[in-house]
Amino acid sequence: MKRVETPTGRDGRALLEEAGRPPDSTSRRYPPEEKRERSVIPTPNLETGRAATNGEQLLEVHEAARSWRPNENAAEALAHTAEWLTRFEVHTPRAERYATLSAWVYPTASLQELEVAYDISAFFRIYDDFTDDLAADIGRINVISAELTGILYGGPAKSRMGAIFHDLWTRQIISSPDHWVARVAEHWEWYFNTQATYAAMRDHRQETTVEEYLELRLGNGAVPLCLVLGEKMNYTYLSPRVHHCTQLRLLRKLASDIIVYCNDVYSSVRDEKRDDSRNLVTIIRDQSHCTWLEAVAECEQRMRTLDQSMRTMRQRLSIACETLQFTDTERTQADMGAKIVDDWNWGYQAWAAANELLMDSDPPREEVSRTLTA
Repeated sequence: MKRVETPTGRDGRALLEEAGRPPDSTSRRYPPEEKRERSVIPTPNLETGRAATNGEQLLEVHEAARSWRPNENAAEALAHTAEWLTRFEVHTPRAERYATLSAWVYPTASLQELEVAYDISAFFRIYDDFTDDLAADIGRINVISAELTGILYGGPAKSRMGAIFHDLWTRQIISSPDHWVARVAEHWEWYFNTQATYAAMRDHRQETTVEEYLELRLGNGAVPLCLVLGEKMNYTYLSPRVHHCTQLRLLRKLASDIIVYCNDVYSSVRDEKRDDSRNLVTIIRDQSHCTWLEAVAECEQRMRTLDQSMRTMRQRLSIACETLQFTDTERTQADMGAKIVDDWNWGYQAWAAANELLMDSDPPREEVSRTLTA
């Protein structure tokens, strides 16, 4: 099968190398050079996270994100995923770029697990673009979602999209405990069955509130799903008792909300070009009757509030471990649950600053969408 040629080359390494070092800043503290871990992906060039209209930085990137380092297996994982996408004839630069997110949010995963994570991230990009291109065809979205949901419970793949996900599902549950498989299946079900709701937001007969949107994005945005996948990436499966600890559940929700705010500030630049109102910036603009810049500032303020809430919740988690009489093993699991949240929060913000505004610079995805809908 002929490889789909892209600007990233055969192994995709150029995509990893295009991000430069962060701009100099006397107001920021950076780890000394000699203490930085070796990385195959340079620190993101935060200069790319700027509005094309006025050159101003869209979001102030937190120091923790500015000094974040990706997984050392990143280049090898990307080469694997480029071949995986080609094998299923869905290779696009957009999917390849989005796959690189996994190196930033799973910084300690082994190469074997990171390859699975890269493929899953690429699948998110393909599936989200696929359902976006179906636009108002909610009936077709529901049919595909039902097929993919069925695969979680032993159903067959009936379409090319189904075949892609069947491969992913089979690989991610290998050697995983039953309680974790049930957990991740529920989250995939949540993801698939919120696609139609997200598509229906194009119908303006019913306005979406911020509260409704954040609830929708818990499923549709898939951050909680990816946090569950983080257990496999770190070889630490949380027991049901630990997973459902109130403070850990709230930490996962807070992380989802802060990532959605961050994502939507960047994506609002792209969405504006397409007259797509499905983002928090537009929702806040419409409800508060404010400008785009004022809505972005409001999003950034809410991110800071959420960050403070996360700090408080981590402290409360430590107390909860005492009051719930967690064993040493359960404490270790709770600590890992909190680490997974941190990895995703700062890893995503680091990756987004360098990549989100470049998603539109990658070639369009219409050819893949036509193939998958044929």
